[in-house]
Amino acid sequence: MSTELPRFVDRFRQPEYTGENRCTPCTIVNVTIAVFASAGLMFVTPVLGVAFFAFSLAAIYLRGYLVPGTPALTKKYFPDRLLRLFDKHEVATPAPQETDREPEEVLTEANVIAPCEDIDDLCLDEEFRTTWHDAMERVTEEGAEKSDLSRILGADEEDLEFEEHDSAFLARIDGRRLGQWESHAALVADLAAARVLSGRYGDWDELTVDNQSRILSGLRIFLETCPECGGTIAAEQETVESCCRSMEVVAATCEGCDARILEVEQNL
Repeated sequence: MSTELPRFVDRFRQPEYTGENRCTPCTIVNVTIAVFASAGLMFVTPVLGVAFFAFSLAAIYLRGYLVPGTPALTKKYFPDRLLRLFDKHEVATPAPQETDREPEEVLTEANVIAPCEDIDDLCLDEEFRTTWHDAMERVTEEGAEKSDLSRILGADEEDLEFEEHDSAFLARIDGRRLGQWESHAALVADLAAARVLSGRYGDWDELTVDNQSRILSGLRIFLETCPECGGTIAAEQETVESCCRSMEVVAATCEGCDARILEVEQNL
Protein backbone atom coordinates (compact mmCIF):
# COMPACT_ATOMS: atom_id res chain seq x y z
CA MET A 1 0.00 0.00 0.00
CA SER A 2 2.83 2.37 0.84
CA THR A 3 4.40 1.93 -2.60
CA GLU A 4 1.11 2.12 -4.50
CA LEU A 5 0.31 5.65 -3.26
CA PRO A 6 3.59 7.25 -4.48
CA ARG A 7 3.10 5.51 -7.84
CA PHE A 8 -0.41 6.93 -8.12
CA VAL A 9 0.84 10.39 -7.17
CA ASP A 10 3.60 10.19 -9.80
CA ARG A 11 1.05 9.24 -12.48
CA PHE A 12 -1.17 12.14 -11.44
CA ARG A 13 1.66 14.69 -11.33
CA GLN A 14 2.36 16.99 -14.33
CA PRO A 15 5.92 18.39 -14.06
CA GLU A 16 5.37 20.58 -17.14
CA TYR A 17 2.90 22.69 -15.12
CA THR A 18 4.40 22.48 -11.61
CA GLY A 19 7.56 23.51 -9.79
CA GLU A 20 9.49 26.14 -11.73
CA ASN A 21 7.11 25.61 -14.67
CA ARG A 22 4.07 26.55 -12.60
CA CYS A 23 1.90 29.25 -14.17
CA THR A 24 1.11 31.70 -11.36
CA PRO A 25 -2.02 33.19 -13.00
CA CYS A 26 -3.34 29.64 -13.60
CA THR A 27 -2.77 28.79 -9.94
CA ILE A 28 -4.54 31.96 -8.75
CA VAL A 29 -7.53 31.33 -11.02
CA ASN A 30 -7.87 27.69 -9.99
CA VAL A 31 -7.50 28.33 -6.25
CA THR A 32 -10.17 31.03 -6.55
CA ILE A 33 -12.50 28.59 -8.33
CA ALA A 34 -11.81 25.98 -5.65
CA VAL A 35 -12.63 28.45 -2.87
CA PHE A 36 -15.98 29.48 -4.38
CA ALA A 37 -16.95 25.93 -5.35
CA SER A 38 -16.06 24.61 -1.88
CA ALA A 39 -17.97 27.45 -0.22
CA GLY A 40 -21.05 26.52 -2.26
CA LEU A 41 -20.74 22.87 -1.29
CA MET A 42 -20.44 23.85 2.37
CA PHE A 43 -24.10 24.88 2.25
CA VAL A 44 -24.99 21.34 1.17
CA THR A 45 -22.74 19.59 3.67
CA PRO A 46 -19.60 20.94 5.39
CA VAL A 47 -17.80 17.62 5.00
CA LEU A 48 -18.28 17.66 1.21
CA GLY A 49 -17.06 21.26 0.99
CA VAL A 50 -13.92 20.53 3.03
CA ALA A 51 -13.22 17.34 1.07
CA PHE A 52 -13.61 19.09 -2.29
CA PHE A 53 -11.32 21.95 -1.22
CA ALA A 54 -8.65 19.48 -0.04
CA PHE A 55 -8.92 17.55 -3.33
CA SER A 56 -8.71 20.82 -5.30
CA LEU A 57 -5.53 21.97 -3.53
CA ALA A 58 -3.94 18.56 -4.06
CA ALA A 59 -4.82 18.61 -7.77
CA ILE A 60 -3.47 22.15 -8.20
CA TYR A 61 -0.27 21.24 -6.35
CA LEU A 62 0.36 18.06 -8.32
CA ARG A 63 -0.99 19.02 -11.75
CA GLY A 64 -0.72 22.81 -11.79
CA TYR A 65 -4.44 23.37 -12.30
CA LEU A 66 -7.89 22.08 -11.36
CA VAL A 67 -9.95 23.08 -14.41
CA PRO A 68 -8.82 21.23 -17.59
CA GLY A 69 -7.41 23.50 -20.26
CA THR A 70 -6.51 26.29 -17.81
CA PRO A 71 -3.06 27.07 -19.30
CA ALA A 72 -4.53 27.60 -22.79
CA LEU A 73 -7.47 29.59 -21.42
CA THR A 74 -5.18 31.82 -19.37
CA LYS A 75 -3.01 32.63 -22.39
CA LYS A 76 -6.09 33.42 -24.45
CA TYR A 77 -8.12 35.56 -22.07
CA PHE A 78 -5.66 37.20 -19.65
CA PRO A 79 -4.11 40.52 -20.83
CA ASP A 80 -0.49 40.23 -21.93
CA ARG A 81 0.66 42.97 -19.55
CA LEU A 82 -0.58 40.84 -16.63
CA LEU A 83 0.91 37.57 -17.91
CA ARG A 84 4.24 39.30 -18.45
CA LEU A 85 4.47 39.98 -14.70
CA PHE A 86 4.36 36.25 -13.92
CA ASP A 87 6.28 34.95 -16.93
CA LYS A 88 9.31 32.80 -16.09
CA HIS A 89 10.64 32.77 -19.65
CA GLU A 90 12.83 35.86 -19.56
CA VAL A 91 14.19 37.05 -22.88
CA ALA A 92 14.85 40.65 -21.99
CA THR A 93 17.85 42.12 -20.19
CA PRO A 94 17.26 44.14 -17.01
CA ALA A 95 15.30 47.35 -17.53
CA PRO A 96 17.56 50.39 -17.90
CA GLN A 97 17.79 52.94 -15.09
CA GLU A 98 18.12 56.69 -15.54
CA THR A 99 21.80 56.60 -14.52
CA ASP A 100 22.70 53.73 -16.89
CA ARG A 101 24.94 54.26 -19.90
CA GLU A 102 23.53 53.17 -23.27
CA PRO A 103 25.23 50.04 -24.69
CA GLU A 104 25.94 51.67 -28.05
CA GLU A 105 27.47 54.69 -26.35
CA VAL A 106 29.78 52.61 -24.14
CA LEU A 107 30.84 50.26 -26.93
CA THR A 108 31.57 53.20 -29.24
CA GLU A 109 33.67 54.99 -26.62
CA ALA A 110 35.60 51.75 -26.00
CA ASN A 111 36.30 51.46 -29.75
CA VAL A 112 34.46 48.14 -29.83
CA ILE A 113 31.97 49.14 -32.53
CA ALA A 114 32.06 51.76 -35.28
CA PRO A 115 30.12 52.60 -38.46
CA CYS A 116 30.68 50.00 -41.17
CA GLU A 117 32.64 51.03 -44.24
CA ASP A 118 30.34 49.58 -46.89
CA ILE A 119 26.84 49.55 -45.30
CA ASP A 120 24.79 51.85 -43.10
CA ASP A 121 25.19 49.87 -39.90
CA LEU A 122 27.53 49.29 -36.97
CA CYS A 123 30.35 46.78 -37.19
CA LEU A 124 32.60 45.13 -34.62
CA ASP A 125 36.21 46.26 -34.45
CA GLU A 126 38.34 43.42 -35.84
CA GLU A 127 41.00 43.74 -33.14
CA PHE A 128 38.32 43.48 -30.45
CA ARG A 129 36.72 40.52 -32.25
CA THR A 130 40.02 38.60 -32.17
CA THR A 131 40.69 39.47 -28.53
CA TRP A 132 37.13 38.56 -27.56
CA HIS A 133 37.32 35.13 -29.20
CA ASP A 134 40.69 34.47 -27.56
CA ALA A 135 39.15 35.37 -24.19
CA MET A 136 36.21 33.01 -24.82
CA GLU A 137 38.63 30.17 -25.48
CA ARG A 138 40.50 30.95 -22.25
CA VAL A 139 37.31 31.08 -20.16
CA THR A 140 36.28 27.67 -21.53
CA GLU A 141 39.70 26.06 -21.20
CA GLU A 142 40.26 27.38 -17.67
CA GLY A 143 36.74 26.54 -16.53
CA ALA A 144 36.68 30.05 -15.11
CA GLU A 145 32.94 30.68 -15.37
CA LYS A 146 32.32 30.59 -11.60
CA SER A 147 35.39 32.62 -10.64
CA ASP A 148 34.71 35.29 -13.27
CA LEU A 149 31.01 35.54 -12.45
CA SER A 150 31.56 35.62 -8.69
CA ARG A 151 34.01 38.49 -9.17
CA ILE A 152 31.50 40.45 -11.27
CA LEU A 153 28.63 39.83 -8.85
CA GLY A 154 30.72 40.28 -5.71
CA ALA A 155 29.68 36.82 -4.53
CA ASP A 156 31.55 33.93 -2.92
CA GLU A 157 32.61 31.46 -5.62
CA GLU A 158 32.03 28.47 -3.33
CA ASP A 159 28.38 29.45 -2.83
CA LEU A 160 27.72 29.95 -6.54
CA GLU A 161 25.78 27.21 -8.30
CA PHE A 162 25.01 26.76 -11.99
CA GLU A 163 21.83 25.14 -13.23
CA GLU A 164 20.52 24.36 -16.70
CA HIS A 165 16.76 24.65 -17.04
CA ASP A 166 15.43 23.78 -20.48
CA SER A 167 17.66 25.91 -22.71
CA ALA A 168 18.42 28.55 -20.07
CA PHE A 169 21.58 28.70 -17.97
CA LEU A 170 21.10 30.03 -14.42
CA ALA A 171 23.37 31.14 -11.60
CA ARG A 172 22.09 30.76 -8.03
CA ILE A 173 23.25 31.30 -4.46
CA ASP A 174 21.26 29.55 -1.72
CA GLY A 175 18.43 29.00 -4.17
CA ARG A 176 18.27 32.69 -5.08
CA ARG A 177 18.69 33.42 -8.78
CA LEU A 178 21.50 35.87 -9.52
CA GLY A 179 21.50 35.76 -13.29
CA GLN A 180 20.12 33.98 -16.33
CA TRP A 181 21.51 33.47 -19.83
CA GLU A 182 20.06 31.89 -22.93
CA SER A 183 22.72 29.15 -22.77
CA HIS A 184 26.15 28.29 -21.41
CA ALA A 185 27.60 29.67 -24.66
CA ALA A 186 25.94 33.04 -23.96
CA LEU A 187 27.44 33.06 -20.46
CA VAL A 188 30.94 32.35 -21.84
CA ALA A 189 30.55 35.15 -24.40
CA ASP A 190 29.53 37.63 -21.68
CA LEU A 191 32.31 36.69 -19.25
CA ALA A 192 34.94 36.89 -21.98
CA ALA A 193 33.65 40.27 -23.15
CA ALA A 194 33.67 41.53 -19.55
CA ARG A 195 37.35 40.53 -19.26
CA VAL A 196 38.23 42.52 -22.36
CA LEU A 197 36.03 45.55 -21.63
CA SER A 198 37.36 45.93 -18.08
CA GLY A 199 40.75 46.78 -19.57
CA ARG A 200 39.43 48.64 -22.60
CA TYR A 201 36.82 50.91 -21.01
CA GLY A 202 38.09 52.90 -18.04
CA ASP A 203 34.74 53.28 -16.26
CA TRP A 204 33.64 49.65 -16.70
CA ASP A 205 33.84 48.82 -12.99
CA GLU A 206 31.82 51.94 -12.16
CA LEU A 207 28.80 50.62 -14.07
CA THR A 208 26.11 48.67 -12.23
CA VAL A 209 25.93 44.93 -12.78
CA ASP A 210 22.58 45.34 -14.57
CA ASN A 211 24.05 48.01 -16.84
CA GLN A 212 27.01 45.77 -17.64
CA SER A 213 24.57 42.94 -18.38
CA ARG A 214 22.66 45.08 -20.91
CA ILE A 215 25.90 46.06 -22.65
CA LEU A 216 27.21 42.48 -22.79
CA SER A 217 23.89 41.16 -24.06
CA GLY A 218 23.83 43.79 -26.80
CA LEU A 219 27.37 42.89 -27.78
CA ARG A 220 26.33 39.31 -28.50
CA ILE A 221 24.44 40.59 -31.54
CA PHE A 222 27.81 40.93 -33.27
CA LEU A 223 28.90 37.31 -32.69
CA GLU A 224 29.32 35.35 -35.92
CA THR A 225 30.75 32.07 -34.60
CA CYS A 226 29.61 30.07 -31.59
CA PRO A 227 31.82 30.05 -28.46
CA GLU A 228 30.52 26.57 -27.65
CA CYS A 229 31.04 24.64 -30.90
CA GLY A 230 32.54 27.11 -33.37
CA GLY A 231 29.54 26.84 -35.67
CA THR A 232 27.90 29.66 -37.59
CA ILE A 233 25.28 31.71 -35.74
CA ALA A 234 21.97 32.20 -37.53
CA ALA A 235 19.21 34.64 -36.56
CA GLU A 236 15.53 34.03 -37.19
CA GLN A 237 12.09 34.95 -35.86
CA GLU A 238 10.38 32.38 -33.64
CA THR A 239 7.26 31.95 -31.54
CA VAL A 240 8.23 30.94 -28.00
CA GLU A 241 5.77 29.26 -25.62
CA SER A 242 6.24 29.94 -21.93
CA CYS A 243 4.14 28.85 -18.96
CA CYS A 244 1.90 31.88 -19.28
CA ARG A 245 1.95 33.23 -22.81
CA SER A 246 3.21 33.05 -26.39
CA MET A 247 5.64 35.64 -27.69
CA GLU A 248 7.47 36.52 -30.88
CA VAL A 249 11.24 36.69 -30.50
CA VAL A 250 14.28 37.23 -32.69
CA ALA A 251 16.65 34.40 -31.79
CA ALA A 252 20.32 33.88 -32.64
CA THR A 253 21.31 30.20 -32.46
CA CYS A 254 24.47 28.21 -33.12
CA GLU A 255 23.82 25.99 -36.14
CA GLY A 256 26.35 23.37 -35.02
CA CYS A 257 25.05 22.73 -31.49
CA ASP A 258 21.72 24.60 -31.21
CA ALA A 259 23.05 26.77 -28.35
CA ARG A 260 20.93 29.90 -28.04
CA ILE A 261 23.16 32.99 -28.09
CA LEU A 262 20.55 35.74 -27.93
CA GLU A 263 16.80 35.97 -27.67
CA VAL A 264 15.06 39.34 -27.89
CA GLU A 265 11.31 39.77 -27.64
CA GLN A 266 9.74 41.65 -30.53
CA ASN A 267 7.48 44.51 -29.62
CA LEU A 268 4.69 44.22 -32.17
